[in-house]
Amino acid sequence: MALIVPDGWRECAHSSALNSAAGREIETLTALSEALPDDYTVYHAVHWTRLEHGYSVYGEIDFVVVNQAGDLLLIEQKSGFLEEGEDGLKKRYAEKTKSVPIQMARSVAALQSKLYARPGCRDVRLESLLYCPDYQVKQVETAGIAPERIVDARRRDQLARIIRQILPPGDASCNWKPMSAR
Repeated sequence: MALIVPDGWRECAHSSALNSAAGREIETLTALSEALPDDYTVYHAVHWTRLEHGYSVYGEIDFVVVNQAGDLLLIEQKSGFLEEGEDGLKKRYAEKTKSVPIQMARSVAALQSKLYARPGCRDVRLESLLYCPDYQVKQVETAGIAPERIVDARRRDQLARIIRQILPPGDASCNWKPMSAR
């Protein structure tokens, strides 16, 4: 069973918010904790900030899956309906519409810049994946994300298997330890 960080997420599984996007993420955490072996640690709701053109830019990565070697797979989960167009997938929120490929690229770039600034972290493998459990992408060629890195409603039951294909368990002899195990 994969280690999930932070603790306390199981208590949220019984809340009335299960019909929300947060509730869908708790369902994904449950599935990942049960389907991934203990070779993996899953961090939920990882927040990041960085400066861009003199302004603070911030974001959140829904899930960061880490193997025993310290390699990372960033998972962006989009629940509900997505818009598809010539410029890729978009998610409509109450206040605006956001480009999914741009959100994902920003998160990868932000985490990569943080890793590269740390000694010994330039060789960390960093991968990404879009998970949309409720939506079936119709135009994968124009989604703005490599088709093999999209797990939509058609393949949602294969999420853990696809994670293990992209991010094998890794070498347990490395010095990496999950934050909660230190």
